[in-house]
Amino acid sequence: MTQDDLSSTEYGSPVIVEHVKALRILLIDLENCPNHIQELQDSLRDYDKVIICYASTGAKIPLDWLMPLHETISAGHLQIHKMDSIGKNAADFGIFFFAGMLAQQLEAAAEFTIVSDDSDLDHLVSLLEGQGHSVLRKGKEKPVTSPQPIAEPAVVTPVIRDVASGVRLYCEHLERYSGNRPASETTLKNSIRTRMGQNLAMTEAVLEQLIKLKALSFNGSKVVYQSTKISQLAKMAV
Repeated sequence: MTQDDLSSTEYGSPVIVEHVKALRILLIDLENCPNHIQELQDSLRDYDKVIICYASTGAKIPLDWLMPLHETISAGHLQIHKMDSIGKNAADFGIFFFAGMLAQQLEAAAEFTIVSDDSDLDHLVSLLEGQGHSVLRKGKEKPVTSPQPIAEPAVVTPVIRDVASGVRLYCEHLERYSGNRPASETTLKNSIRTRMGQNLAMTEAVLEQLIKLKALSFNGSKVVYQSTKISQLAKMAV
C-alpha cells in the first residue's frame, strides 16, 4: 500500500479541525494529603468535578464553607466519600473505584489530577492514560497550586497532516500498548481523540479507515483487533 493509495483513494476530502475542551476532574486522597482540604475552594473553581476519599482523617473546614459546599455537593460538582473500612489503603481503593467508574462513563477524553503521594496509584495513572485520558499527579511534598488554564497533556501529540498519518500514529500506539488496548467503542474513540489532539473530525476519519483497512472491528460494543494488520499500518510510509 503506497502513500498515494492511502491519500487519494481511501481518504477523500480534507478534514476540518475541531477542538473540544476536555472535562477536568480532581481526585483527592485526603488520608495521604489532608492539608489539601485548605485548597478546596480554589479546586472547585478550577475543576469540573472534585472527588474526595477518606477513611479517618481529622481534616477540618471553616464553618463559612458549609453552605457553599452544600450547594456544590447538591449540584454534583463535589463528592465526598468516607470509606467503610479504616486501613492504610482504604482511600486508595476509593480513588481507584471512582476514577474507573468515571473513565467508563465519560464519552470523551478527560484531564485527571490525582492528589496523593501513594505509589500504589501509579497503576491507576497508567490505566487512565491507556484509555486515552491525561493524568497529572500532585502530592503533599510539593506545594499545591492552582492548575494552569491549559494543562500539559500526558501524551505529546505530533502534528497530524492527514488521515494516513493519523492511522499510522494510532497503530503505533496500539503496537506500543498491545497489552492494554481500549476494550469498548467508547474508550477506543476517547483514546484516538487524545492522539489526534482532540480533533473530532480527524478522530472519526481515522476510526473509519481503521475499520475499512480491517485493522479492527466491533463485536457488539467490544473491539476486536487484528494485530498483524495493525503492525503493517504502524510501519507504512506516509
